[in-house]
Amino acid sequence: MDWIMIPLNCAIVFGCIYKVVELFVHKRERLLLISKITELKNIDFKGINLYSSGGKYTALRIGWLLLGVGCGFLLGFGINMLATYGDYSFHADEGSMFRYREYVGSIVYVASVCICGGIGLLMSYRAERKAEQPKEK
Repeated sequence: MDWIMIPLNCAIVFGCIYKVVELFVHKRERLLLISKITELKNIDFKGINLYSSGGKYTALRIGWLLLGVGCGFLLGFGINMLATYGDYSFHADEGSMFRYREYVGSIVYVASVCICGGIGLLMSYRAERKAEQPKEK
């Protein structure tokens, strides 16, 4: 254990010194960025508000995303069950095939959740745009 103490102590001291220097360097970078942002605030962008967060439809976005993720899990479960119907018995000589089906099942779950979550966000975007259009009478 004595052979590791000297390199470990050197690494700890070097790491602490590095972090202190990094802290001061990043402070200077942050100050430069703040000065650039104040310069940008003084520029007129012809009525375009660059600093709006658009938090008006946050609940709608989250709701559609969760709906899409839920549908993705359901779709992944259905595809996984259809693809491996009755094949969950584990035999010693078919161990590699069982692991292959397990990997394919996890890929199906992830892919279907991502696809349906993306579809949910697209539907949320469409609903936001529809709500922002002026109503015609």
